[in-house]
Amino acid sequence: ILNKQVFPHVQSHVHPKKTRNYFYVQWDPSKGDVGKLDYPHVSDNNCDGGTVEGDTCLCVATVADQPMYSSIPSRSQVLALKVGAFDPTLYEEYHIVQQSNEPDGVSVYKRDSSADDYTTKTIFRVMKDDEHVFFKNVLSVVKVCDREFEFRNSPTFYDIANPELVSAYQETDAYIDYVHNHASAPPFVCTSLLKHFGYSNPTPLQTLECSNAFKTGVFTFDDPTNQSDTLSFGVAGQRGNLAAVAASIILSDEALTPTVDLDPAAGGIKSPLLKLTQAMRSFKLTRTLHHRRTDGFFSAGAFGED
Repeated sequence: ILNKQVFPHVQSHVHPKKTRNYFYVQWDPSKGDVGKLDYPHVSDNNCDGGTVEGDTCLCVATVADQPMYSSIPSRSQVLALKVGAFDPTLYEEYHIVQQSNEPDGVSVYKRDSSADDYTTKTIFRVMKDDEHVFFKNVLSVVKVCDREFEFRNSPTFYDIANPELVSAYQETDAYIDYVHNHASAPPFVCTSLLKHFGYSNPTPLQTLECSNAFKTGVFTFDDPTNQSDTLSFGVAGQRGNLAAVAASIILSDEALTPTVDLDPAAGGIKSPLLKLTQAMRSFKLTRTLHHRRTDGFFSAGAFGED
């Protein structure tokens, strides 16, 4: 896909065969003809509006920004937006013009307090995870092949005309925040940590308790002999608090119940590579000074570890 929106034409270093970049996109299913694919294809739709080059389509791409909402949206609708914004109170030209009546509702900021329309410059504020987050009222899409097909534009922190190193840090931080707040992060992190704590096959309940501690930031331990005696670990509302996560693993029922030790499926499985090195240590084997290579002896997958 060649982008001709950059003034005045396609950049000189862009070449349809020498500068290809592959990335996944979500094509808009409402575009295209009924019974046809949602994206340019040589045999299915003859690259509608594009140029057929072998088994690929060469299309001109344009970026279009349009307002997402024309009236005050609900909190869930605001959280569905993809483009964030800075706190509008930092700018003198922005004014709060409307607020919803629902708890933790939506606040609307506009540059012109008397304007009734909702533009791409309109900013919404909502509460998420006990803090205010801001989104721009914009839907940015990439249209290709004479606007016959389109997909949502990928967010970027880079200024093509003047890229800066700080933009790389900002984009990395934004990605880490996205991964940290993803719904699958708690069970994934907990399963990995449980294996390091010696539970190669953690139970669903153990994973659930650890995930809840990850999401809430706090873990409460109840003394089995005295229910009124409790201990709290972590900070409430601090997602991913490691003190709470570690406490949920060490003080879980599986860790404190002696009967679990009798279960042959419980516990941890020693790494195959550690088994080998343990056997080598028992024979007091040492590496010669002149030999620093394994010659494929520890090749990937040789001991069940990739």
